[in-house]
Amino acid sequence: MTLSSFAILCCVVAAVRPLPQPSVTVDWSHHLITSKTTTTLQVVVNPLLERKSPVHDQIFESLANLEADYVRYVPWLPYPRLGVAELEPPSSQWLCTQLQGQSPNNWNASLTCQQGTIDKVHFASYGTPTGSCGNFTMGKCHADNTSSVVTKLCTGKQMCIIPVNSQTFGDPCSNVVKQFAVQVTCSIPQNHTYWDFSLLDPMMEDLMNATKNHTAIINFSTIPDWLYKTSSRIPYPDNPDRVDWSYTQGSELVDPTGKDLGDYYGRLVAWYTKGGFIDEYGVKHTSGYSFNISYWECLNEVESEHHNTPESYTMRYDEMVTGIRKIADPEHKITFVGLALGGHSHYDYYSYFLNKSNHQPEIPLDFMSYHFYSSTHSRTDPNAFEAFFPSADGFINDVKKIEGIRKSLSPKTRTTVDEIGVILPGDNNPKADMFPLIYWNAAGAMYAYIFGNLALQGIDVLGQSQLVGYPELPHLGLDPQFPSVALLNWTNGIGNARYWVLHMLIHNFQPGDILVETTLNGNTEAANPFCGKIINLQNLSLECDDQDATISKIDFASYGTPTGACGKYTIGQCNAKNSTDIVTKYCIGKKTCMIPATTEEFGDPCYGTVKYLVVQAECSKGGGMQPSVTPGWFSQGFIDVKTNSKKLLVINKEFNTKMMMLPPDAIGGDFVYVDGSTTGQEKTMSRKLDPKDPHLLLLPYSVGVIHYP
Repeated sequence: MTLSSFAILCCVVAAVRPLPQPSVTVDWSHHLITSKTTTTLQVVVNPLLERKSPVHDQIFESLANLEADYVRYVPWLPYPRLGVAELEPPSSQWLCTQLQGQSPNNWNASLTCQQGTIDKVHFASYGTPTGSCGNFTMGKCHADNTSSVVTKLCTGKQMCIIPVNSQTFGDPCSNVVKQFAVQVTCSIPQNHTYWDFSLLDPMMEDLMNATKNHTAIINFSTIPDWLYKTSSRIPYPDNPDRVDWSYTQGSELVDPTGKDLGDYYGRLVAWYTKGGFIDEYGVKHTSGYSFNISYWECLNEVESEHHNTPESYTMRYDEMVTGIRKIADPEHKITFVGLALGGHSHYDYYSYFLNKSNHQPEIPLDFMSYHFYSSTHSRTDPNAFEAFFPSADGFINDVKKIEGIRKSLSPKTRTTVDEIGVILPGDNNPKADMFPLIYWNAAGAMYAYIFGNLALQGIDVLGQSQLVGYPELPHLGLDPQFPSVALLNWTNGIGNARYWVLHMLIHNFQPGDILVETTLNGNTEAANPFCGKIINLQNLSLECDDQDATISKIDFASYGTPTGACGKYTIGQCNAKNSTDIVTKYCIGKKTCMIPATTEEFGDPCYGTVKYLVVQAECSKGGGMQPSVTPGWFSQGFIDVKTNSKKLLVINKEFNTKMMMLPPDAIGGDFVYVDGSTTGQEKTMSRKLDPKDPHLLLLPYSVGVIHYP
């Protein structure tokens, strides 16, 4: 920021209200807690992480540059081919392949005999075949030449490739999406499995290389559909890059003991840690990998994916741990993470899962995890992003309840909140409006705010979600994938403000720091007239400072979207017409009053919009103030034990520029910060604070760290 723009902003702030700036008081001798909190991120598999992606290299370079621990890596449900290692069940002597018809019909199918050659085609159909390997049947649509074409292409060969399209087989039913299925035997009898890591391995390699010398939490969360009881097999796209949200169906396992589930994950983990595994028929599969996987998380958002109950999930967790230990981790070196609840307030899951008596003997309860996402009513209004913080306050209070359960049942279990972010409304709608760049700052500020609060609760790991998402990318043939949760620019792989906030937290705060008593002081000097502002669902308090004074006049009142500043407030597009009457009822003739800013009190003048209550009032004598306001900013002091230095986290929670008074001993320190002064995608910046100036300017939704001199 230039000096001229700094001066302009200072003047604007000063002109709004000539009251003292908010300030912070830090008691460095009052130690609250020693931090256990590590800040990190989630990496979700999607096509931009593939090596063919134009931004692949920069994405993984950006990940490596974070130097983050506990990076959560999740190949997940919308991309079955990118996340499931055995998409088809073992088929004994039958060798099969099929294309599901969920993508344009122009794909190749392949068949390979591990021993001998393909000697007979028992079933082949291009059209609408149904069933699964060993039980295929022809549908109403069938190309009569399918078997002869496949026989010509494949018999007598160890491996063959079949172009699956209407040029190869003709078109047996126009305007119908066609499927393809083939079933053969090999000249040397053998049993067949369908383990295929060819699409999984490159991204796993790149993830492990980018997090080298750091820890990662691995979670191949999507279970093969054939392990569940369903009325029919669940199709998945032939195109590995196509989104399909319907793969995780069924709630009851085919094997009710869960042993097959545990063995699947045991073999999957062994592929990456033990150089390979022995399959269901005793055949060895060799990978050559010996990754050091320290943490494995068991499934994801379990209350919704396959509709697990607390009881069914706990059983499946136990069998996964048992299977992984049996096949891949007999030394018991892997630390396991359980739950991964999408709805963090499902308290019955914690109560059941953390009760040791509900588990098999020797099953560890090392870590539990859950998620939090905020939102708001508008993708495009920067003022609406202020709603992230009251939403975060609700989550922070819920964490206290979760911690109470954990401490009472399993106090040694650690916690990772491994998905924290914002999902804006309509995020996966290709026609959704693009949000302004300042959104990245607001979402990053919310994450930093949650860090500052949950470090006070002793939470171990906080993972911001997610490395990269994107809107519709027609030039790459990609459907939207939650663009508002991205930490990187999807066009170049460079970090946005959310990324740089995380980078700043990782490199400025560590477990072992001591959090100290920090008090925020707002603009509470009495004035006449005076103003108060509060967001929806909170109470607005007003008070006259003179003992003999009462509130005598309401100059302005609006519950809705008022704009302006004290002395210059104006009605916005949304306004409850009864605002003045209700405030008058609560306040006139009283020394103090408290007004609930709720739709129950005022009605709802604009459904789905974040509303504020703003009041300008006068006292009969003296002045008034808003004493019980939650400040629009946040600050927390930390002591770095390693260097015996002081540092102060500061966050602007509003779409307003703020001028704060620095603590006297912070003046002249070093300020490291991320703000939206130019593009909203700035790298972490730093400057020396003026040793003669006690003020600090905080631009909207900015986050910074003051290192004391």
